Amino acid sequence: MLFLLLARTAQAQQNLFNIPAGDLTPAGKVFYQHQTNVYGTHELESKNHFVYGLGRGWEAGLNVVNIKMDFRNGGDVFAVNRHDSSRPLKPLVQLTGQKFFELSPTLSTSLGTQVGTNPLRFGGAARQLTHFSYNTWVWSPRPHVKVVAGPYLSDRGTLGAGNRAGVLVGAEYPLAKKVLLMGDFISGRNATSVSVLGINYLATRRVQLCLGALLPNPGSQNRAGVVFELNLLGYDAEDNAPPGGH
Repeated sequence: MLFLLLARTAQAQQNLFNIPAGDLTPAGKVFYQHQTNVYGTHELESKNHFVYGLGRGWEAGLNVVNIKMDFRNGGDVFAVNRHDSSRPLKPLVQLTGQKFFELSPTLSTSLGTQVGTNPLRFGGAARQLTHFSYNTWVWSPRPHVKVVAGPYLSDRGTLGAGNRAGVLVGAEYPLAKKVLLMGDFISGRNATSVSVLGINYLATRRVQLCLGALLPNPGSQNRAGVVFELNLLGYDAEDNAPPGGH
């Protein structure tokens, strides 16, 4: 991590705030993202994503998400979903995989899935296998100008109560040399159905700092909050060849 922090200005990222950004991790390289959602003064949620480039348009990784900390009186400091099937499993550990296809110099698509389970069984919580699968389409006419959209399909273990399928939408646009406007949206009325709008500061070539406002979808019963995100790239931007180049 010290090596990454001493590197130069970043040019790409594998996620926007909550949806895949459609960027391929180069073969033999790594990407790490840490996200903290803050809900008021007493509740935090942590998400961690590690990705490794396999080459030939493939990448694989590991997610550790839904790590929730509740500091209110009587709450679980590290909350575990015991019996409430209307809420997503927590914490959740997932294996991830994604395949990219370059259709033109400005258009690409990818198919991906995240499959995992809740490793902790405190208080009688049942262990379940769950998934989140998606297909994203990315239009990027020039660096840092990007629109991402596509469908998703999942289950109760990841989404909780509500719809099982929906749409992912996201975009980024440069505001200044090192500052990007960035946002994304997950449709529906499940536990992931939120919008986030914020900025991405390209601190160095391999380090990005992001800050956004988390806005729940109407009828989703999700909470508003603030999102902090740290992205660490194990490669320089010029290493990130188009999806068809590996």
